[in-house]
Amino acid sequence: MGIDILPLPDSKPPTFRTYLVDLSDHRSFYTTVTATPSVVRRWISQTIHYHRRHLSRLVVGLGVQWNPSSVGSAAATLQLCVGCRCLIFQLHQANYVPQSLRRFLEHPRNTFVGVWNHMDAGMLLESRHKLRVGRIVDLRHVAGARMGMSRKVSMERLTEVVLGLSGVEKDGKIGRSNWEKYWLSHEQVKYAGADAA
Repeated sequence: MGIDILPLPDSKPPTFRTYLVDLSDHRSFYTTVTATPSVVRRWISQTIHYHRRHLSRLVVGLGVQWNPSSVGSAAATLQLCVGCRCLIFQLHQANYVPQSLRRFLEHPRNTFVGVWNHMDAGMLLESRHKLRVGRIVDLRHVAGARMGMSRKVSMERLTEVVLGLSGVEKDGKIGRSNWEKYWLSHEQVKYAGADAA
């Protein structure tokens, strides 16, 4: 099964774009793409409200994309996913980062999960916004300790074994594309959403 994407109605003027991304027959999520700090503040506020019963142990999918042709490895986008809601914050395009995002990333009760995400924290710190992430967990290590899987397991294999979702693939060509542009392609939105989901 592939990943499908459906653009949803946007605001006028377009300070953000919203998509419904189908990861499989059983898992879809809404993805907001923006470089506007007020949209990020609203996304965080709504996320905290929707998950207020789990705030003592909030688990957040974390992903970062960068432009491989740029000097250094600073993050161009930050992806966050909680439940069925994802955010792609275009750091490279943003004038500033709201304090609510900094507090959210550094909050000691939030756990940020991903695959190979030990590098994500460094790229966020190297970005011009100098973002710090508190608690990061690489799911490969959890799968290794609890399921005896190799710590070199791919995101695709983890998704299949742990979540039971087969056919979720990330195209390396998309991963190496230009993440610094404002208008991300549908393929980039799918890729980034799958990375954080």
